Amino acid sequence: MRVRWIGLTLALVLVGAAGGYALASLDRHEPAVIALPEPVPAQSPSIPVDPPPTFAPDVDYPALATDQRYQTHRIGDPPFFQWAYDAPRGWVRTTTDQPDEYRWRPADEPPIGGYSLRVKIVTQRLTPQQMVEQKLAAVESIYGDVEVVDQDEDQLYFTYRDGLDHQRHNLFWWFAAPGQTAASFEMSVAGRGVDLPGLEALEAHVAASVRKLP
Repeated sequence: MRVRWIGLTLALVLVGAAGGYALASLDRHEPAVIALPEPVPAQSPSIPVDPPPTFAPDVDYPALATDQRYQTHRIGDPPFFQWAYDAPRGWVRTTTDQPDEYRWRPADEPPIGGYSLRVKIVTQRLTPQQMVEQKLAAVESIYGDVEVVDQDEDQLYFTYRDGLDHQRHNLFWWFAAPGQTAASFEMSVAGRGVDLPGLEALEAHVAASVRKLP
């Protein structure tokens, strides 16, 4: 009889333990499932991006043609500082506030914002490469949005924002007399983006015509 009570008691204990375990299992929260991180498309750039600069509209004037006709001119004082060069036929020569410096442009174009050719006698006794560096430093100190498009030891091509918010294109070239290291002749062409093919043709022709006169 004692054995039967012991067995019954043991059975009740096992049943109670099983029930308690089942209740505990139902009450226990399942562990949260953590998803592996995946790349998320950026809603905006992580690094601030400045908007491209905007410029005022160019002046309303026909683009510079690439098939100009030319005639030869001279600048400087003989015998040491005189040079010959070509300028487009029909363009008007004006002087600047610098001695031995001429600007050529069409007679009917607007006074500001068009295109032109400029020639100048240089007396600073700097090499063409030093003239390139000096010109670039001066432009960057005066104008905004300066961008160098091309540069080598005697040429410089850059764009910039002028005082009226126009984007301007400038191509410079310096020349030393035969047997000399210092530049003594400077030429440049300037205009708008729409003039660029004509500016490149103008620069190439004038540069090929430049020569020091004996």
